[in-house]
Amino acid sequence: MASTPASLQGFGSRGPYGFATRNIVFVDSSRPTAPNRTFPGAPQRTLPTRIYYPVCPPDTNASPPPDDRIPVASGGPFPLLAYAHGLTSLGDTARHVTEHLATHGYIIVAPLFPLTNRNAPGGPTFEDAANQPEDLAFVMRQVAQLTGANADLGGAVDTRRRALLGFSLGGMTTLIAAYHPILALDGIQAAVAQAPAITCILGPAFFARPLPTLIISGTADELVPISGPERVFSLAPPPVILVELLGGTHSGFMNREAPFLENTDTPECQALLDSGATGGPDAPNSRFADDLRRGAGPGVIEPAGCTPLCSQRFTQTMGATRQLLLVRAATLAHFEATLRNRWDAKWFLSEQLEEEPDVDVFVKK
Repeated sequence: MASTPASLQGFGSRGPYGFATRNIVFVDSSRPTAPNRTFPGAPQRTLPTRIYYPVCPPDTNASPPPDDRIPVASGGPFPLLAYAHGLTSLGDTARHVTEHLATHGYIIVAPLFPLTNRNAPGGPTFEDAANQPEDLAFVMRQVAQLTGANADLGGAVDTRRRALLGFSLGGMTTLIAAYHPILALDGIQAAVAQAPAITCILGPAFFARPLPTLIISGTADELVPISGPERVFSLAPPPVILVELLGGTHSGFMNREAPFLENTDTPECQALLDSGATGGPDAPNSRFADDLRRGAGPGVIEPAGCTPLCSQRFTQTMGATRQLLLVRAATLAHFEATLRNRWDAKWFLSEQLEEEPDVDVFVKK
């Protein structure tokens, strides 16, 4: 079988733009932050947000200082993407994909969620995840309305082309925003869920509408067993694509590798368990699950014998560098296919990507 050309048909290569970032704190006064252990709650939701965007001429490989307001590149308006981070994250791992997308002409907003980030008051908890889709919608609206010193960013947003992506618990956030009968976001054209967590609890009624969605997961992921993403693929209405990275890990999405370990996920598992943030086997009976059921009925939650977190061990066969190349290429191709209607991106995902020896691709049209 013929291999795909160098750097996966260009989708894994840096794009024609440079990239820059800006940090803006958005406050949603219309929705509260729930109490969390020792934290009494707050009447608003505070969302520190990093915005990645294309600039010209092309920049170096490092992001410029956040306070250096490099103008947005000409050639817009650019599609707007919202990125959802994982549990206990500080948003720093988003850059492994978001910078790549910005060089291809996308504006990406990446908020730090109030209660799932590492420094959350009361400690990080997965319980607030059902509130995060509306956080994404809020920051997308706010960026599109920017004025003053950031008016160039607001003016460069194409509000007709909007999509979502997320990793781990952020991948679940993305699925909620894509499919949930009550919490799904309007006006979204596509979604990418990378190693989406806690998906084993989802039932058929969760998937209330079709949306072009790409799921990317590793078969050696010790935090998110591949059976969960495979369940999502089996239940989600078409069009949906599942990309399985053979030997890929959870930590590979975060560009983390450790020598002399059978699987880099093993210490990541222990750190997550020690954090007390996950809910463990009680997830189907959690406040998070109740939030998903509210107004939508019990059929959205249907635990199918969820594998206990970090209870399986796998041999890692894919390095982080290779994994990120595949993740960047597949993610970009999905957005190019759905938001820019590129036929070569559609062909790459449906036919060419599977020619790679360490990738399996499943498509429902």
